[in-house]
Amino acid sequence: MQKLFTYGTLKDPETQMQLLGRTLGEGVADTLRGYRLAKLTGIHYVYTIIQPWAGGTVDGLVFDIGEDELTQLDEYEGDAYQRVSARTVSKTRAWVYVANPKSKFRHHIEPFEDA
Repeated sequence: MQKLFTYGTLKDPETQMQLLGRTLGEGVADTLRGYRLAKLTGIHYVYTIIQPWAGGTVDGLVFDIGEDELTQLDEYEGDAYQRVSARTVSKTRAWVYVANPKSKFRHHIEPFEDA
């Protein structure tokens, strides 16, 4: 099993069930440093995305997930996101989906108003 840090729609049990055919359980609250929440516009909806940001933090949940399920999520997240390995505040090494700097959607990312 792998670890996955989630901060947006992947935290939602309904989304997990739709994408993976199961829910991932309760998850463990954790924080990721060096990133900030932003919004990705210009696709179908406004999505939450994170991007590197010195001094930033993002709260989320860490779940156990299978390698084949990560492959499914890679397809779901598409070109706008890239999966990277990161260490959380609790020292957990986890995969996380962040803004892909090479994506054609990179110009559609903007900070939240309160960021």
